[in-house]
Amino acid sequence: MMESVSSKWISVFFTMSFIQIGFGHKILMNAILGEGSHFLCAASVGERLVEQGHNVTFLISNAYAHRATDPKFSQLFEFVIFRHPIPVQKVHEQFNAFNERAFMPASAQIWTLAEVMRDGRANDCDALLSDLNIMDHFQSANYSVIISDISWLCPLIIAKRFNIPHIALSAVSSPCMVTALVGSDNSPAYVPQIFSGLSNKLNFKERVQNSIAQLFIILFGMYFRRPYDEIKVKHNIISDTSIEQLFAQSELFLVNSDFAVEFPCAIPPNVIPVGGLTTRPSNALPEELENFMQSSGENGVIVCTMGTYFTSVPIQVIKDFINAFARLPQKVIFQLQGTPTGFNLPPNVKTLPWLPQNDLLGHEKTRAFLYQGGNNGFYEALYHGVPIVVIPIHGDQYDTGAKVSAHRIGITIDKLTLTENKIHDALHDVITNETFQRNMDRLSGMFLDRPMLPSQKAAFWVDHIIKHGGAQYQVPIVNLNFIERNLVDVSIFFIACLAVLSVFLILIGRTCYRVIINVIHTMSKVKAD
Repeated sequence: MMESVSSKWISVFFTMSFIQIGFGHKILMNAILGEGSHFLCAASVGERLVEQGHNVTFLISNAYAHRATDPKFSQLFEFVIFRHPIPVQKVHEQFNAFNERAFMPASAQIWTLAEVMRDGRANDCDALLSDLNIMDHFQSANYSVIISDISWLCPLIIAKRFNIPHIALSAVSSPCMVTALVGSDNSPAYVPQIFSGLSNKLNFKERVQNSIAQLFIILFGMYFRRPYDEIKVKHNIISDTSIEQLFAQSELFLVNSDFAVEFPCAIPPNVIPVGGLTTRPSNALPEELENFMQSSGENGVIVCTMGTYFTSVPIQVIKDFINAFARLPQKVIFQLQGTPTGFNLPPNVKTLPWLPQNDLLGHEKTRAFLYQGGNNGFYEALYHGVPIVVIPIHGDQYDTGAKVSAHRIGITIDKLTLTENKIHDALHDVITNETFQRNMDRLSGMFLDRPMLPSQKAAFWVDHIIKHGGAQYQVPIVNLNFIERNLVDVSIFFIACLAVLSVFLILIGRTCYRVIINVIHTMSKVKAD
């Protein structure tokens, strides 16, 4: 309670401070299409900017235009809605196709992800840049800055076209992997590559795996960015600057990471960790849900959500979860659209199509959090000090699993070997073994011991960049070509010097040898005479 009051007064202080300064800028924000955890991260920053007196406009797609009518967001933001070049239903099918592969091996997901996030979104970018009404709006709106999620590169092209400063926002963790192009230390010797599921304590085999993962990420990044360079040329945004360089030259990088729990690595001054953007004190639950929580007694409640991935998974997977829950003394709140036909829920399980996740995690009766490993959920559990059981599905969720296991704040289960017993045993261990709660309490205390909330820190730096620019914080590596960046010319120079010196020494040696031989030969001849 005291923490909530303190946070409230800190928020009021910062809000009043910025209002008194009187700065109000027009800011364009984008989080891909406007859906999911990426949007919620961006919206948290946007909300804080609005509190500071700025005008925030979100660029979203017509597939998720409901954001513009949702009172939670429509009262805060303005919206610019672009149209997909394909029917909205097809867009939803693209993402549903990815969800259908949730419990398949990662190799079965990677090309679906490439199709959804590369080809599909590149086509969206082409359509957006062809929309003359929206382009006219961008031309006349006089935006002070564009803040966009790193997963969609189109806003970089818009920023270049209209000469608007750009700030990159990463909803995923792994700050050094995300910002390797701008000078972050990304050595595979101790920096786990994104999506690898590795910690920073690597043996020989894992260093090999990590090095291969780094090469794959580099090649995939080149493959991912290629269509945007073509789009840039198509729309006459001609320059000698590639989309990779445009990204590297962003004024600032806001990364949803906090080194209280992230694996340490070196970052340049323009990379700002703002981990926990969606964290906040919990609100009161609806009466029916509160009664369910209180009815759990001393055993407490387990909160379980696998996001949208349970909309099209095999029925047996859902049954494994429910059967495991039935064997536990705790009550369980399970996010599920509907129970399998002919399957009766055990009395300790309550299913809901949507969960007030943060409010449940902050409840005094919550004992554990079982979920798929999203970055927002990880920081919300950290904020409220709730131990975790994580079942990574794809992407950076494997990295969440690595952090959970390395810090011993929970247990990670491999989705490919998932069974009823593994779910039951992991939840039982996390709740009954005090080590997990003790470690979570320690890290939660470190995370909360900050002078600013993450969203306040992000908003402060956005203000700072608008006022002063960010060029002074950039590491010069962004302006170096491959030869300069990797000291190829310097290496060649040293090799040439070494070669010249070696030849010189060889010539001197040969000369000395001949002199010595001649002297010996002359002395021998004189002695013989």
